[in-house]
Amino acid sequence: MKRRISAVLLTLFLLAGCAAEPAPAPETEAAEESPGIVLAEDGRTDFVMICDLGADDAVRADYFRIRDAFRDRYGAELPVIDCGYRDEHDCEIIVAVRNRPECAALLKELEEGDYAVSVRNDPDTGNTKILIAYKGGFARMCAVETFLNACAGDGRAVVPETLDLRGHAGDCIVESTIRQLRDPCILVEDGAYYAYGTGWHCYRNTSGSLAGPWTDLGVVVDVPEHAAGCHWAPEVHRYNGKFYMFTTYLSDENNHRGCVILVSDSPEGPFREITGGHITPKTWDAIDGTFYVAPDGQPWMIFVHEWTSTDDGVGRMAAAKLSDDLTHFVSEPVELFRADDAPWAKNGVTDGCWMHRTKDGQLLMLWSNWDSAGYCVGIARSVTGAVEGPWTQDERLLYSKAMTGTYDGGHGMLFTALDGKMYLSIHSPNNPQGDRMEVPVFIPVREEDGTLVWDLRG
Repeated sequence: MKRRISAVLLTLFLLAGCAAEPAPAPETEAAEESPGIVLAEDGRTDFVMICDLGADDAVRADYFRIRDAFRDRYGAELPVIDCGYRDEHDCEIIVAVRNRPECAALLKELEEGDYAVSVRNDPDTGNTKILIAYKGGFARMCAVETFLNACAGDGRAVVPETLDLRGHAGDCIVESTIRQLRDPCILVEDGAYYAYGTGWHCYRNTSGSLAGPWTDLGVVVDVPEHAAGCHWAPEVHRYNGKFYMFTTYLSDENNHRGCVILVSDSPEGPFREITGGHITPKTWDAIDGTFYVAPDGQPWMIFVHEWTSTDDGVGRMAAAKLSDDLTHFVSEPVELFRADDAPWAKNGVTDGCWMHRTKDGQLLMLWSNWDSAGYCVGIARSVTGAVEGPWTQDERLLYSKAMTGTYDGGHGMLFTALDGKMYLSIHSPNNPQGDRMEVPVFIPVREEDGTLVWDLRG
């Protein structure tokens, strides 16, 4: 199906943090039309994608964004072939394959953090190769994003025959100036940012910038009588004019960790317990409770049934309906999914749940486990759009060390910044690395095709 067409040169959006610039072209007196290459049209493609199918989960998931875009945007099934097979095809999209001479040569031109998307046409055979090359995890994400933007069209994918885009992956990640804070939850209130984290500390930032200074307000909780330790993962939500903290502690009454809810009239506390101890089952270890209000107005707590108290050592996600005043459950907890339901998960932990309903009505849950690169953030999805599920696991992670090549991180949540952008908040790394402690890190994200992806645009 490969055919040449006449198309106006594509005007590409420059990506913030990964601005791809076309290679210099000879000046002309007037803009000229350039032939283009049709990659997909009318639900068909003659191209195949060549990549390393043995790569880490997060790397492979970035490659599969191309396959999925062909299917979802253009109705075309793009075959994906492992780079170990040496047979060549007439039309190929080659992603960072060093055993293909054209791609290897392009890679040699790049420095760390660089990426390129370039077309190679063989005039003798008529074969077309689209090369996607990069050096570095963030550069990989930018390379894939640049390619998808370059071929974006109305019902078909087209690129110029002379496509040659180069760029350097500047860092869109914002690292906070807080020296150490695990499980950060960000609340935006009255023009200020508040960061709550393990230890029940709160930090306030009134600079207007996530990279600005944060003031430590200290512990903002009236410590409950039976809280004996494990003051973990506080989340603060504004609800019905008050501020509710969902958090965890170890009780000296039952020697279990459990979830509790506290309330304050101010985001700066003091927060006072309203659940009379653990709201979760007293014989469970339950942690990381989060708050969600369903479209019918029913409030829920979604929480972790920790692996330390399950019958097989595998953690679960669970949920129960809350009373209108958030003081007790009005339903028995139901199991949503297991840690080992996710094909990318490497152990039995379920951590850090956070709920998000997309603009098209899909219900997602962020949660953390480990992939082959370390602590990470995945996405679960309710098939019915209801809390009760059933739940499936997205193949593509939202955060992994494989995406940046620097630190792992997780326990994610989402918030909308003062500039209207949505951010993923995580702590990174998961454990101290030399002088680098666990700090809040903020990554711009957006909705795309019913899921969440990093927002690499301006």
